[in-house]
Amino acid sequence: PKGLIAFDTLAAQHAQAAGQGHRHPWIRPRPVLYAAVMVVVGGAMIAALALRSDTELHVLRDRAPLYVALSDGSIRNGYTVKILNKAREERSYALALEGVPGATLAVVGAQAQAPSNRAVVVAKPDSVSTYRVYVAAPRTGQESVALVFRIAGQARGAAASQTTSFVAPRR
Repeated sequence: PKGLIAFDTLAAQHAQAAGQGHRHPWIRPRPVLYAAVMVVVGGAMIAALALRSDTELHVLRDRAPLYVALSDGSIRNGYTVKILNKAREERSYALALEGVPGATLAVVGAQAQAPSNRAVVVAKPDSVSTYRVYVAAPRTGQESVALVFRIAGQARGAAASQTTSFVAPRR
């Protein structure tokens, strides 16, 4: 018979059997809570996307050899520098060193440069650009010294830094 199967709650069926109309509330607490949670999570995702840095820097020090003694008495360490450019255009960055006095920087594949503690590197859009970097410094007598690589670009948020170590032999 018609109405034998109904998709209804027991409370609504009892109210209908007693001759009372049962009303379904349009606004219930659980859907309101779910909507509020989705708005908060969506807002957090939008804020994270809007505030994210569009440049990252990763520096990997060579493990073998730890250092190379040059003919002039200075020590050279090798590094792999990876620059992540999240922007949609090619960017130029100034790569600089801090922390080791008298250190000079030589970047394989960078634009022409004189030996100094700065170099200009270019990162392609939406990609990781990898550079081979050699840092030479006079002997200091210390076995390991903190070395900071910094990159800075012209755009907002186009700066990053990473600390690594400069390894030298014991005296």
